[in-house]
Amino acid sequence: MNEKWNAFAKNMLKIGTAECAIFFAVMAMVLALLFLIAGFWQTLLILALVLVGAFIGGVKDKKEWIRNTVNRLFPAKQAPAYREKNEEIAKAVHEALEKDKEEE
Repeated sequence: MNEKWNAFAKNMLKIGTAECAIFFAVMAMVLALLFLIAGFWQTLLILALVLVGAFIGGVKDKKEWIRNTVNRLFPAKQAPAYREKNEEIAKAVHEALEKDKEEE
């Protein structure tokens, strides 16, 4: 019996297997019952709390995980080149470079 359960648990999250279909059917039934019994908002609260619990229990370095997630969602913008910031600076740099070339 224990070997059958181990085989079921091993294939439970492999897409395309019968075990996976059974697992997700049961999860959908539980979710549907929660919606019917508790209501929409209460069910969302339960799901949010379950996700917070999974995060607390499953992520070892929470600060690093949050930092990486925020950086993936909002990547750092590259600073525009000096020419795009201020044309006067660009002209001054261009003139200084030309002056240096003439002096050589």
